[in-house]
Amino acid sequence: MTSLLPSTVTSANPSTDVPATSSSGKDTSADITNTSGNPNIDLSPDLTSQPLSNPINTSFSAPSSPDTQQSLHTKQSISYSAEPPSSQHETPLIHDEKSSSQDEPVNSSEPPISPRLLPDSNFPPITRAMTSASTRPYSAFPRRTKILVVVLGAISAIFSPISSNIYVPAIPVLAEKFGRSEQDLSLGVTVYLIFQAITPSFFGSMSDSIGRRPVYIGTLILYMAANIGLALVPTSSYAGLLVLRMLQATGGSAVISIGAGCISDIAEPRERGRYFGFFQAGAVIGPAFGPLLGGVLAQTLGWRSIFWFLTIATGVVLVPLIFFLPETLRSLVGDGSIPPPALNCSPGVLLQRRRMQKANDDLAPEEHIERPPRKKYEPLSAFIILLTPEILLVFIFVSLLYVEFYNNLTVYSTALKDSYGLSELKIGLCYLPSGIGSVCSSLLNGRQIDYYYRREERRVGGDYRKKGEEFKIEYTRLRCIIPFMALFIVAATALGWCLEAKAPLAATLVVNFFVGLGTGTINTATVYGQDLKPGQGGAVSASLNLVRCLFGAVGTAVIQIIYRKINAGWTFVLFSGLCIAGIPIPFIAAHYGPSWRQSRAERASRKSTEKKKKEKDGGVIA
Repeated sequence: MTSLLPSTVTSANPSTDVPATSSSGKDTSADITNTSGNPNIDLSPDLTSQPLSNPINTSFSAPSSPDTQQSLHTKQSISYSAEPPSSQHETPLIHDEKSSSQDEPVNSSEPPISPRLLPDSNFPPITRAMTSASTRPYSAFPRRTKILVVVLGAISAIFSPISSNIYVPAIPVLAEKFGRSEQDLSLGVTVYLIFQAITPSFFGSMSDSIGRRPVYIGTLILYMAANIGLALVPTSSYAGLLVLRMLQATGGSAVISIGAGCISDIAEPRERGRYFGFFQAGAVIGPAFGPLLGGVLAQTLGWRSIFWFLTIATGVVLVPLIFFLPETLRSLVGDGSIPPPALNCSPGVLLQRRRMQKANDDLAPEEHIERPPRKKYEPLSAFIILLTPEILLVFIFVSLLYVEFYNNLTVYSTALKDSYGLSELKIGLCYLPSGIGSVCSSLLNGRQIDYYYRREERRVGGDYRKKGEEFKIEYTRLRCIIPFMALFIVAATALGWCLEAKAPLAATLVVNFFVGLGTGTINTATVYGQDLKPGQGGAVSASLNLVRCLFGAVGTAVIQIIYRKINAGWTFVLFSGLCIAGIPIPFIAAHYGPSWRQSRAERASRKSTEKKKKEKDGGVIA
């Protein structure tokens, strides 16, 4: 996969042009061929396991012929590095930069490359650079663009969890208006949870194929349309209410997996935890504020105002998302320096697209921008990811913790009503400490993830993409789970006995804050999955969502029965015991994960060899 590729490499002798030969398709811009006989030159290649992490870099090696070997001391690597635009230039300028490393001298006799102006663009200027090693950053997007992506993603991530329970306080009113039982109206919650679990698996995979931006916008429009329908649905149409709840779940839940994919596109592994911490903070606010908002709106403005509120909130996010959100999918835009297809352009970029295309057509053939091949849409990729045992084990363990968290929300509401006699509005206010604790947990966990990754990076002298299994990715990522898990189990058990003993309400609020503070595990699981499945950020997030929701559905189906039988204290002891029983799971993944990956790689290599042999025996050139 190449882009902006010159067809020749100019040797140290200006009169000799050596035909360029591209490498095998992976990023080998740091690969150096020693032809000088100097044993001090580093010959170690840049072992990057992720082809798209540096998608527009390509290395070229000159043929080792007698005519050229004397003039070539080392192989030079031509790359195109994207840098933030300079404030001193309004028009991006392509210029030549020559950099050298301490290990390899760069010949200063190279003929200069004449500057060339590009039309005004929202993309960073592209700089052609001749270096001995790639120094381009993982993403060419400036920091303000990354912040925009995270902020829009975090706000969008609120919609799915908040929509699942904002509806709950209005169930008695809806039952009266629709002439149905409260149990019938509660089916709207069940239907929502089912579609919330399943549909992101398809949309997350779609965003990994056709791009983040069109799927992001499409699902938010669907969510907005469903809210308008719910606000206008006639009270004689109970079936219409259920169908619209399905559509609401389909549109709202998909944006979380898409947003997670966007972050994996723009954030390199060593900073991914911090970005996910801010992103996940939006998702964890929903369960805490949903019942409160639903109760306030239903009691003051009527039940239809709940869905009008969601419609307006969606519009507030959708407008800047349409106009300003860039396409980030690395198989389409590389590190962000390749203009996206028309379908994936924001309006500002789309208006400039013709000028940009004309500028590209005017270039010499060897300098044309070649778009990377688009990945095939695999609708079942989120399910296939779960066939990776180490990922499945980690997702199961995290889901056990979230079962107890969601059961805590359910039991807490029931206990506050039965034991403390609180109204729906006051019960909603009691969820705020848990929500605040969850936000703090997400932010702290994000910092912790990055800290351990960078420490391991310093230990082995490189990141996981370059060092492979020498970089202990399981121990680096999964060690972040332990402190949060311990805090969560202790706090959840304490909350159960506070409710059992009818302790002062203030005590339950304080303990519930620590329950929320102990939920910082979802970031770890998501980042770990994206480390092992690069380029599939949307599908990985959807896979975790599927496992978590399935476990949550089972838990919520039995929690009220268990609570009525053994009360709050022993209920939380039971679920905390399940979490403790699951502690060996991440350690199993950490111990056997590297050997499982090695076995899969060996099987894939054997299959590839056998396939090529059969094709060769059949007269087909591989």
